[in-house]
Amino acid sequence: MKKYWWVLIIVLVVAIGLGVFFSIKNRKPQVIINNKTIDVEVALTESQREKGLSGRTELDVNSGMLFVFPKSDIHTFWMKETKIPLDIIWIDEGKVVEIMTLDPQIDDQTPSYTPKNKANFVLEVNAGMASEDNIKVGDEVKIKY
Repeated sequence: MKKYWWVLIIVLVVAIGLGVFFSIKNRKPQVIINNKTIDVEVALTESQREKGLSGRTELDVNSGMLFVFPKSDIHTFWMKETKIPLDIIWIDEGKVVEIMTLDPQIDDQTPSYTPKNKANFVLEVNAGMASEDNIKVGDEVKIKY
């Protein structure tokens, strides 16, 4: 009978551990600004950052893409093959440093948008979200991976 309890305890511990592991593994990274939680896809590599949200026809509400750069710098963005309007929020040292609303690419010309401030993160969300949620320069930003 004693052996049975030990087996049951071990099975329970393993099951709980696997549950915790898979819930953490499947959790999406998030950006929090003004108590607004945004689920994000993360673009870490240069090729991921170049592709961004191009080709997408929609972006879920309260979701976006977080571009992570190795260092703070002036990071220019373009809307190549982007079909949805976006708010782009530049973030540096845990604060919003600049916000722009960009229209989708309409013709063969691909304009680029250069911020005035350095940033090490850039967040793309649906156009209008920044104003709807009163996100402004100077707001604190928390990033959860």
